[in-house]
Order: sequence, then C-alpha cells, then structure tokens
Amino acid sequence: MNTHERRKDVELLDRCRQTVRCIERLGADTAEVYGEYTRSMSSTVEKHDLQISRSQTEASFGIRAWIGGKVGFASTNSPDRLEEACSDAVTLAKASPEDEHNRPPRPREIRPMEGIYDPCAEDFSVDLAVGEAIRMIETASALDSRVILGDAAFSADVYARAIASSRGVEASERGSLFSYYALTTAVDGEQISNFDFQFGASRTAEGIDVAPVVRRACVNALGSLGATSGESFVGDVLLTPSAVQELLVPLILFQTNARNVVRGMSRWGSSLGKSVAATHLSIVDRGRLPGGVGTAAFDREGIPHEDCMIMVEGRLESLLHNTYTSEALGVANTGHASGSSRSVPGVGPTNLEIAPGHIEREALIADTRKGILVSRYSGNVDPVSGDFSGVAKGAYLIRNGKLERPVAGTLISGNLFEALARISGISSERDSLFNLILPTIRIDQVSITGSP
Repeated sequence: MNTHERRKDVELLDRCRQTVRCIERLGADTAEVYGEYTRSMSSTVEKHDLQISRSQTEASFGIRAWIGGKVGFASTNSPDRLEEACSDAVTLAKASPEDEHNRPPRPREIRPMEGIYDPCAEDFSVDLAVGEAIRMIETASALDSRVILGDAAFSADVYARAIASSRGVEASERGSLFSYYALTTAVDGEQISNFDFQFGASRTAEGIDVAPVVRRACVNALGSLGATSGESFVGDVLLTPSAVQELLVPLILFQTNARNVVRGMSRWGSSLGKSVAATHLSIVDRGRLPGGVGTAAFDREGIPHEDCMIMVEGRLESLLHNTYTSEALGVANTGHASGSSRSVPGVGPTNLEIAPGHIEREALIADTRKGILVSRYSGNVDPVSGDFSGVAKGAYLIRNGKLERPVAGTLISGNLFEALARISGISSERDSLFNLILPTIRIDQVSITGSP
C-alpha cells in the first residue's frame, strides 16, 4: 500500500462536508450526507468447481435534506453527480408530507473502534481470494468423496464510511472483512443428504481459516445420509444455531424493531419491563464487539454504537431505535440506524447475541427423552402472529437422550410466542452466523409430524 496515499475515510468525510454545504445552498434547513467506499474481491464455487472471480470498487453517497418536518432522500454512485443528487433530495423534501418526527440526528461523541481494519487487507488480491476458494474445494475433497461443495464463496472487503451533517454530526472509519461460507450435500448411491450451511469470518487476513467451516458442513451433510421417515408426536425440538437463525431470529428482530412498534405491528411495543419469554433467554446487541461482523463505531446516522440489553432472563428491556423511532416514541436513541447509502436509514442489529446457557449441547440432548434435533428450518414464519409451519432439515430423532437416526420429511409447527415461553434449555456452545451469535435452543411441546 502506498503510505502517501490519502486515506479513503478522510477523503469521504471531506466530500460529505462539501456536499452538505451544497444542499444548504439549494434551500434545505438541514442536510446530511453518508458516504461509502468499498473494494471487494471474491471467488465462488459451484458444484465443486471454481466459478466466478471478480474485483469491484465503488463509491456511493446517500443524501437527506430536511425542510421543516419534511425530508427528501437521493443517492448516487457517481461522485460527479452529487450536485444533481442534492437537488433531487431538496425537491423531494419540498414535495413530501409533513411529519413532526422527521428530525435530524443530534451529534454525540463517538469513540473510535479499534480492531476492525487490517492494513494487510489493502494488499489482498483476487488471486489470494481464488486460493482460498481452491482450499475450500480441496478440504471437502480430502474429507470424503461423497461430499459435494454445491455452493461456496470467499470474499475480501476493504471499506471506508463517513457521515457529515449541518447539525454537527461528523464521523469516519475504515474497515476490513474476510467472509466465507460453504453449502454442502452428500451423495451415496441413491441416497442424497440434506444441505448444510456453515459460515466464517475474520476482520484480519491472519485470522482467515476456511477449512473448519467446510469440514463442519461436510460432516453434517454426511450425517444426514440414510434419513428415513420420522414419527408424529408432541415433544421437544432442539434447534441448532442455523435453525435458530431461520426460525426464532426473524420474530425477535421484527418484534424489537421500533419501526414496527410505530406502525402498530409489534405486540412487544407495550411489553417493556414485562416477561415475553422463558427465563432461560437473554439477548444483547453488541455494536462494539471485538472482531464482530457488524462491529462499527457508529450507525448509519452517525450515532455511536454501544451494548444494548434487549432481553434479560425473558424480560424485555429495550427495543432497537433509530432517530425517527426515538422521536416518535419519546425515548432514547439506541444507535441502531441500519442500511447503506442507497436508502434511508432503517432499524437493525449490529452483533446480536443470544446469551449462552449452562449446559453443553450433548448434555442437552442427553436430557431429552423424546424429540428431534433440527439443523435447518425451511418454511413459513409470520413475525406478526408468530405462527410457523415448515420442514425440519437435517433432522435427527432423539430417543432416551440419544440421536437415534436421521429423519426426513418431518414437519414442525406451532406459535413462536408460545414457543419462546417454553424454552427449556440453551447450550453453552454458540456459533457465529453473519452478525448473529447463537446457541442451540430446546423448546418443549412442539407439534412434530412425520411423513407417512
């Protein structure tokens, strides 16, 4: 890397400041500009063969203009068209409906976040990304010839982000992220396993390690070979981290999104301080988690990230807020404005953690008289009503504390609000899936329907 090259985050911040002045000249009361720069190198695998490898660089800007309680938004990925985008934002603000809650964010002190940028990432090349993808193929091939690496990818991203507003919000930072995943299946004669998905990530080049991710996916796929019909009963369901992500997390994020409270769509809007789940369940969002995929010093609106206790022993402690929802509900802004420069800020988590339990996963299985272990879930989840119905993928029948056999075509159904109240165990081990850190969770009294 050229040490004399000007830092991208500094360049972005200067451009954001200049653009703020342009918006004000066009007649806005208040202006905000959010800029992003990304250089991405990736390599993908399909059906055990190396496919597309690419390098892409992009800079983009999101512009908001306020005129009283009206706000307009425009974006562009062409720095040469920033003035045009500014004009569009002001024009849209003038034509937008008045909303008393449309207020610009107030500036807060932001502490820089260490450990999210690796200078070595600047020298990472497409060839190195291809090398990691090849290593994923070789790992799967060496483990078992029955395994097929159906879909896999390795990506290296170096980015910068900055924000400036006429109210005094100013922040910028650099970051790097290496991420990779593997989706595998296994074939043995006429037997075909379920797919298994595993994910890994590192903020540093030194921390890249694709092999364990591929091995876990392969072992899990091999384990589901020979699945037979399940049984129908009401019993315990053990959700692995992947199944927790697919089944429980969508409801939790929908219900704790303050935007849905403002819209009257979340039943948890009036539940702060009340029990909404079993005492086993505690949830925290950690915006400054060391090495976290979602870690950053500030959110999409330039509000500093901090830890946010969402749930403690089943009691709802906080919703997730951006500036709009905090103004609408008259509460503190939790710094959870999400999104990119291409859209207005939404509401979303940073690094969402479900707290670990006090029992190992194997002991949780041993403590289960009859149930199923679900590796993945495929089906419907209604985050408003809580109703769910779908197929348990990579499932195993549990009998008398042991994994008896893999089962196929098994359905699980019920209501997630009721399920959260019937959590009877959480594992001490957890897995990282994107920006989620999740354990295995056992839920009692679930309707389980085996195929005929």
